Amino acid sequence: MEWSLKIFLTLFLAVFVTTMGVGLVVPLLPVYAHELGAGSFEIGLIFGAFSLSRTLFVPYFGRLSDIKGKRPLLISGLFLYFLVSVCLVFSSTVQSLILIRLCQGFASAMILPVAQAYVGLITPRNREGFTMGLFNIALYGGLSTGPVLGGFVKDWFSIQFSFLSMGALTLVGCLLCLLL
Repeated sequence: MEWSLKIFLTLFLAVFVTTMGVGLVVPLLPVYAHELGAGSFEIGLIFGAFSLSRTLFVPYFGRLSDIKGKRPLLISGLFLYFLVSVCLVFSSTVQSLILIRLCQGFASAMILPVAQAYVGLITPRNREGFTMGLFNIALYGGLSTGPVLGGFVKDWFSIQFSFLSMGALTLVGCLLCLLL
C-alpha cells in the first residue's frame, strides 16, 4: 500500500479524539468509584480490568486484522468502545464499573494496535520512525488534552456528561474511519 495522507490524517484524528475521550474520563473514574463505595483495591480492579482484557486480546485482534483487514476491525472496535462507554452513564455499582472496564479493554484492543499497523502499511520506506513518531502525537496529544477537558466538563456539567462526551468522541472517531 502506498502513502496516503488522507488515510494517515483519518487515523490520526480518530485516535486523537478517541484517546482524548479516554483521557477525559480516566481521572474522574476513581472519584466516581469512590462515590459508589469503592476502596483502593476496587479502584485498582477498575483500572486493572481494562489493561488485563486489552493485554489478552491485542495479539488476537492484531492477527485477525492481518486476516480480515484493518478497516473493518478498527470501525468495529470504535463502535463497540462507543457503546460500552455509554454504559458508564448507567453504572451504579463498583462491579458494573469493573465489567465495563473489562469490555472497554476488549474494544480498545481493536483500535490502537490496528490503527498503528494500518499506519505501518502506508508508511514510505525509511520513514517508519518519523511517521510513527508523528502518529503517536495523536495518542499522547489526546491523553494530554483529555484530562483537562474532563475536569472542565465535570465541573460545568456532570460526571455522566463526561462519560457521554467520551462516547461521543469515540463515535466521531468511528464515523471518521467509516466515512473517510
